Amino acid sequence: MTRFVRMLLFAPCIAAGALADERPASVVEVAAGEDYRVKLAALRPGDELRFLPGVHEAHAVVQVSGTPDRPITIRGVVDSGERPELRFTGRGHNLWRIAGSHLRIQDLSFHATHAYGIRVERVDDLTIERCTFRQCGGGDISANSAHVHGLRIAGCRFIGSRRTPVYIGNHPGKLDIANFVFEGNVIDGRDIDGGIGYGIQLKLNVRGGVIRDNVITGTRGPGIMVYGVQDGAAEDASVIERNVVIGSRNNPGIAIGGGPAVVRNNLVIGCQTGGIGVFDYGGRGLLQGIRIEGNGAAMNMGYDLSIRGQLVASTLNANRIWTRQSALRLPERDQAGLDVAANHIQRGGQALQQILGRLEGVVPSDAARNAVSQRLSQAMPQSEEELISLLQALLD
Repeated sequence: MTRFVRMLLFAPCIAAGALADERPASVVEVAAGEDYRVKLAALRPGDELRFLPGVHEAHAVVQVSGTPDRPITIRGVVDSGERPELRFTGRGHNLWRIAGSHLRIQDLSFHATHAYGIRVERVDDLTIERCTFRQCGGGDISANSAHVHGLRIAGCRFIGSRRTPVYIGNHPGKLDIANFVFEGNVIDGRDIDGGIGYGIQLKLNVRGGVIRDNVITGTRGPGIMVYGVQDGAAEDASVIERNVVIGSRNNPGIAIGGGPAVVRNNLVIGCQTGGIGVFDYGGRGLLQGIRIEGNGAAMNMGYDLSIRGQLVASTLNANRIWTRQSALRLPERDQAGLDVAANHIQRGGQALQQILGRLEGVVPSDAARNAVSQRLSQAMPQSEEELISLLQALLD
């Protein structure tokens, strides 16, 4: 077959593919009670699937993909502040399993009585934003079974979770997970009663994870935990910043089991066993490149800041502590690899204790969370009065 003949034979296929890529995007609507899965499976790059108000009952596998310049959008039509609810009350499936790329999921409410709300499999470029996860029995979002690049979870609310709401990576550290962002979310952990019960955890070898501007309350285990990266470079560091963690029950509010990591401008208050804890998880020897800077820790039990293990190229600087008992727990011997400077400690008063009691179980509005994140981005409170003012904003 000559080159000219081959060109003639394949020309229709090339033309059809080009037309498919350039066709106008479609907007498809799904009414409550309608089986949405056929319409979901038919989505192409640039399309938008809109869930109309009401309850949509079915589990689904999301296997469609957009392109970088034409992502697929799946969103709810919000009515009087209520998001359409995706519901699955059965067993044996997750509400949604996602194995597609260049997707935007927005303004939906996920309720899975006995299962995960969303299980993320192999994806590139997935954004989940302004969604609510309510009473998901197995957990809310996990990415622990396949490689994931570019997962962003933003502006979501996690309410009534029974297990760890957000689980990223797997315990052996065998997955390639990079460029994960968790920002501007609220986790209400009061109902967590299974497993360790973290708020969010980044397992071993999650590279370049960012956890910022979140409010996390009442978790059973740590509100935030990162495990570190083996042979990690500076760009692999987890960045944990401007979060407020309140009242974790059985573990420190923020737990760092390995580096590299940057922990800055967070506020950890009223946790039952500790504020910010750094320790060598599993004896892996990953306590290197850890920066604990500019954080506030207030009225935590046990300790407010704790360092256990041999650190390398790490800092504990410019943190501010309002304490009611032992505040700062450092290694018994000086460590050449740990720079400790300018940490300020003072006794917390009765007024601070009283507002901490009011914060138990608080689920702040988006406006309140935004206001607190903005203030933390400017500076950590310097006095007890400033701290009380900032905490009061969470109650507004």
